[in-house]
Formats: sequence, C-alpha cells, structure tokens
Amino acid sequence: MEKSQSFSIWKILLPTFIGMGVIVYMLTREFNFADLKQISVTGHTVFWIFIAFCFMLGRDTGFTIRYRYLTEKQLSWKQCIKVTLLAEFGTAITPSSVGGSSMAVLFLSKENIPVGRSTAMVFVTLLLDEMFFVATFPILLLFIPFHTLFSENTAFESGVLVLFIVAYVIKMLLCTILIIGLFFKPQVIRWLIIKLFRLPFFRRWHKSAVKAGDDLVISAREIRGKAFSYWFPLITATILSWCSRYLVVNAIFMAFFQVHDNLLIFARQFIMWIVMVVSPTPGGSGFSEFIFKQYLSEFIPLAGVVPLIILLWRLLTYYNYLFVGALIIPRWVKRSFGRKEES
Repeated sequence: MEKSQSFSIWKILLPTFIGMGVIVYMLTREFNFADLKQISVTGHTVFWIFIAFCFMLGRDTGFTIRYRYLTEKQLSWKQCIKVTLLAEFGTAITPSSVGGSSMAVLFLSKENIPVGRSTAMVFVTLLLDEMFFVATFPILLLFIPFHTLFSENTAFESGVLVLFIVAYVIKMLLCTILIIGLFFKPQVIRWLIIKLFRLPFFRRWHKSAVKAGDDLVISAREIRGKAFSYWFPLITATILSWCSRYLVVNAIFMAFFQVHDNLLIFARQFIMWIVMVVSPTPGGSGFSEFIFKQYLSEFIPLAGVVPLIILLWRLLTYYNYLFVGALIIPRWVKRSFGRKEES
C-alpha cells in the first residue's frame, strides 16, 4: 500500500515539477516588472478570468453529458462528474500520446459498467475526439489562410508544421482503426486484446480478457445499430468540450489586453493541442508551456508578462485536475478496492 501511495504521489509531483520548472525558468529569464505595472486589475479583468473559468466548466460539462448519454443514463449525473474528473486526472499524469482513455475503462468498470462495454464506450469517446480534430482543421482553413497558421519564417514554425502533419496523420489513422473496429470488424480488436493478454506479464488476466473481448463485440454491435438521436448529444457534447477548452486562452487574453483576432487565437490553440499529441511528458508538462510561448506570445503586447499568462492558463486547464484528482483518488480507491481487499 505504501509503495502504491508513493507511486501515486510521484505521478502527481513529476508533471507538476516539470511544468512549474519551465514556468520558473521563463519568469527568471523574461519576466519584466515594468510590463506588469502597465496591467491594471479592474472589474473587466476579473470578469474575463471568470469567463475563462466558466469555459473550463463548459469542457467538464460537455464530457459529463457525454458519459451520461453514452451509458444511456445508466450512470447518475454525480457518477458521470466523478468519471470525468478521474479521466482528466488520468490525462494529467500520463503522456499526451497516451491520455486518460485507458484509465477511463477502469473508472467506468468500477461504476458497474462491464469491462467490454466500458472499452467500447471509451473507443467511442476516442473516435468522437479524433473526429473533432480531423474535421475541424479543414473548416478552420476556410476562414484562415494556411500560411497564417504555419509561417515558415523560423525553424520553430517549420518544426510545428512537421509535428502537426505527423500528429494529424496519426489521428486520421486512429479514426480509421476505430471506425473499422467499432462498426465493421470488432472481432479484430477482440483478437488484439486476447493476443496482448497472452503475454507473460498479462497472462493471469487472460480469461477476463477473453470475456471482455466478447462483451466488446456485443457492445460494438449495439453501438452500430444506434439511431441518430443517440449520436447527436454525444457529438454536441464533444464540440462543447473542446471549443470551451480552446476559448480559455481567448478569455485570459481579453482579461489583460485588447484582442483583435479571436478566431486566429482559437485556431492556434487547435494546432497546439494537435502537436501536443507527440509530447512524451505527463500532461504535456514543459512542452505545452514552451510551445505556448513560441506560438501564441505574438498576440501578447507585453512580452514580460507572458510567463504569468502561461501560469494562469495552466492553473485553469491542467493543475486544477491534479489538485482535484489528489483529493478524490484516495477516497475512490478505498471505496472501489477496499471491500475486495477485506474480503
């Protein structure tokens, strides 16, 4: 138990140290008190920071609605909120390329959703998220010129373009695999699961994996037959969640200075989150702060306050999930696993 608790603590502290270390480095190198004095905290500032907080609530609300309708109201609103926060915590302590989806299977199964069905549900959420990314980029290009998003004037901007292409191709491939697995050949995913759990380290769960694979095939068949009325709230909630998250930066910017092109800032946020897929650090710590500074600082008229704005952005979109997760994870573990250990 002590080893597990220590491991969990380090899972929280490691990304925190990485991200805060980058921000402290930026503060010591670039922070300018003269620029800070030019910013006056007024009712306008407080209002837009409140709006930024509301956008973050909008993201969580969208994911909560999605779990509610994904389970066809089998989970209560309270359970859906809990799964949402736990999944976000999982995202915060795992590399961006992994995300919290794998942990969401565990969270759903502990809310009495069969593992196979939980896996199918998580695949649906993955598909919705990846489809949002894949479909949104061409729409943005209708309103914003390509060279505005990907100027190749510097090595960094050229690197962003390369990383974006790689990440975007990965997302298209993932969409293709998920569509085939959920709607055409769920047996392929079942076969992959069974093969995985034949490896020595996982072999003791092989029988459970076979059962989960069978449940997954059945659940995929159920999902394939769903009407549009089932998909509409899921699609709407996905759009609400991701758009709300991107608009946090717009609101923070508007709190401190006048913004002239909200759509371009939104689009740059979109590019950032796509590129962060390749980040190997937990929650994109360090990488996200760096790319924010390089990719969005041109919209901030006072260069010396960029680190403070990054810190506020990460507090609203990242560190809050670490704090909330640290509070609810111990109780959830005790409730979900405690009875089994006692028996």
